[in-house]
Amino acid sequence: MQAPPTAAPATAPPETPPPVRRRGLGAAEACRALLDHRRFQILSMAVILVNGAILGAMTFPSVSGSAGAFLSWADRVCLAFFTFEVVIGLVSFGRRPWRYFKSGWNVFDFAIVVGSFVPGVRENVTILRLLRLARVVRIFKSMPSLRIILVAAGKALPKSAGVMALTGVIMYLWAMIGWIAFSESDEEHFKTIGRALLNLFQLVAFDDMGNVLRESAANDPWTMPYYILFILFGAFILVNIMIGVVIASMEEAQKLDDEDGQVSADTALILERIAALQATVDQLAAERAPGQRFTPFR
Repeated sequence: MQAPPTAAPATAPPETPPPVRRRGLGAAEACRALLDHRRFQILSMAVILVNGAILGAMTFPSVSGSAGAFLSWADRVCLAFFTFEVVIGLVSFGRRPWRYFKSGWNVFDFAIVVGSFVPGVRENVTILRLLRLARVVRIFKSMPSLRIILVAAGKALPKSAGVMALTGVIMYLWAMIGWIAFSESDEEHFKTIGRALLNLFQLVAFDDMGNVLRESAANDPWTMPYYILFILFGAFILVNIMIGVVIASMEEAQKLDDEDGQVSADTALILERIAALQATVDQLAAERAPGQRFTPFR
């Protein structure tokens, strides 16, 4: 007679690891959330605009004389807000505050704020006015569309150097041809190479083009095909090439802004989550190590 099978001993359920406490991250997360909040961004833009209005009001002697004390107080309030914004920007990076300076806009903000407190600088009226004017430039940081345009302009300058050089060479050669052909018949526009270049620059900029064509044609009718060829090539082809370079730079700046915005907003949080996950895995491995046993079917 077989003995009844004995029931397997009940195994205690595995203990859940205690949650990993993330120390020193509360202030950083709060500052990051404040900087990313829509209302705070609108407030920052409003303070920049108010600071610009104060700067403009200070240029009027009558307003400065009657409300000078109030304007100075309002300017100090704006400076206090910008200082607070820089401080929470540094705190938002937690234990890695040096990452705040990886952005050129952050370096710019830090420089104009700290410069307002440096002895010898704040007493200099000219430098202080320049620092106040620089605060208004922060509007580019607050408005993504303006920031993209500024970045695109910076990227378009090196690329457009070749187009500018080509335009300069063509204008110089065409001005020399005009001086050789029309210096005697149309002295008003082709007496010297300088006048010829100025005349062609007016055509490229479409500045008073009709009067230039009529006056030159009245002096010498052969100037009309000369101008038409230059307008077709210089004023249309070269200008369109320049526009194409600017548009390409705008698209590149838009991509860079999207990538930078995503990285700047998520990198710190991802790193914190990775660190917390690694700590949890290490703790689970340490708890399971003493209870592991060898079985032939494992």
